[in-house]
Amino acid sequence: MFDLTSLQIFYFFTAAALIGFTKTSVGGVGILAVLLAALAFPGKASPGIILPLLIAADIVAVFYYRRDCQWQVLFWLFPAAIVGIVIGFLVADLAPAEFFHKLIGIVILVGLAISLAVEHFKVKPNSGWLVTSIVGAIAGAASMVANAAGPVFGIFLLQMGLTKERFVGTRSWYFLILNIIKVPFFLQLGTINAQTLLLDLYALPIILLGAWIGVKVLKMINLSLFKWLIRAAVIIAAIRLLVF
Repeated sequence: MFDLTSLQIFYFFTAAALIGFTKTSVGGVGILAVLLAALAFPGKASPGIILPLLIAADIVAVFYYRRDCQWQVLFWLFPAAIVGIVIGFLVADLAPAEFFHKLIGIVILVGLAISLAVEHFKVKPNSGWLVTSIVGAIAGAASMVANAAGPVFGIFLLQMGLTKERFVGTRSWYFLILNIIKVPFFLQLGTINAQTLLLDLYALPIILLGAWIGVKVLKMINLSLFKWLIRAAVIIAAIRLLVF
């Protein structure tokens, strides 16, 4: 079993709460959770540890927003996303363990930059097959390497002008399916095992609490201000991964 320090426990449980919150509320916070998990578990361990937590939170989110999904968006994105997952698996398998936390930081910063470009140029799911495929592949690869597809997919989805509930529902179904597809790849990498699953069990109540809070505050959030605050926090945490 993991012998965790107090700081590692703090990072892990905070990440769990943020995962629950972001899955039933606005996006963006999940990337901060990914970064906290990477700080808690260096090397290749963190993506495999938090993937079951993400799936658990996805299930809760789908339960709340199961009728709110723009299914056509998923059909557009999934073929390219699966290709991206395979590419991400090869990168994760070949990357040295001692460099992996820096790779997570790089993937997240690149994903954030792409999301800003998507927002600036107002790229939408109906922007054409090529653009949609590129976004889908990037999201799949980023998700496989670092569970970090949130910024790219979230901003992409925002361009559709969906209601908050429709946005969260579509995002929840997308990531539930995507994360389940990733499980065999993580098992092959050895980053999901009996020890990591046992550790995840301790975090389940915290995820449920975060998810409940997310449902309650969704209607009260100032999306624009919240989005930029999260982006600032993500940049700081990603730089922390790269520098140390």
